[in-house]
Amino acid sequence: MNVTERRMQIFDLIKRNEVVELNELAKHFQVSTMTIRRDLQMFERQGLVHMNYGEAYLNKHAVHEPSFAAKSEKNLVQKQNIGYKAAEFVEDGDTIILDCGTTPLQILPFIGNKKVTVITNSWPCAHYAGVNSRIRLIFAPGEYYEVSAGMTGPLTVEFFEHLHADKVFMGAHGFNIENGATEPDIAFNSKKALLAAGKERFLLADSTKFGKTYLMKYADLGEFHHIITDDGYTLSERQKLQEVCNDVIFALREKWVDNLKK
Repeated sequence: MNVTERRMQIFDLIKRNEVVELNELAKHFQVSTMTIRRDLQMFERQGLVHMNYGEAYLNKHAVHEPSFAAKSEKNLVQKQNIGYKAAEFVEDGDTIILDCGTTPLQILPFIGNKKVTVITNSWPCAHYAGVNSRIRLIFAPGEYYEVSAGMTGPLTVEFFEHLHADKVFMGAHGFNIENGATEPDIAFNSKKALLAAGKERFLLADSTKFGKTYLMKYADLGEFHHIITDDGYTLSERQKLQEVCNDVIFALREKWVDNLKK
């Protein structure tokens, strides 16, 4: 089990039990209490938990969402498949917008030698794109939001309201037929402006997010020209998705490892 997987499981235990003992967590995961304390300090800095006298308590008033770093490796293979397929739509000379999130980030390794302009409010996307000499990078202004590792707020919204990009690639914490694409915090309201700034609109989300609804809706599924996801659906679910979006792509595991080596 890697660090990311352990931290995700720790946070799941805290959400279920509301209070956990550090010693018990150390025994359960077969690591030192110091290691567990470092894991919990990450969540404490985000305001998700409080620690006191060898115990960690859930902060019930916080948005219960682990940080970008803790989520980055969850369902990684599915996200890489989605990113590989999404990158096929990126053409040389395109201007593209990449949303905050761990799935839009996965497009960048598969851009290859295409010369593109990337506009993003995601710090991980900007960091990755910034070392590719063929990518012209434009980083959006705003207030940094640790949960999504990106910029948000009025400045971000105003910035994207003036843009007209070729393509926009969006993520979502949850999506379903009835409630569209949703996020757990109104701080994500800048997503509406990102979506509107793209002529061709893509939703990138793996199947574990299907059927889930969070606090803030930012788009109906019909607003996307393409939905790229993995193949973890029943036949009925596939048909329902295809009814609301003309182009639903169920990305299978591709030979993207070979692509990365080129």
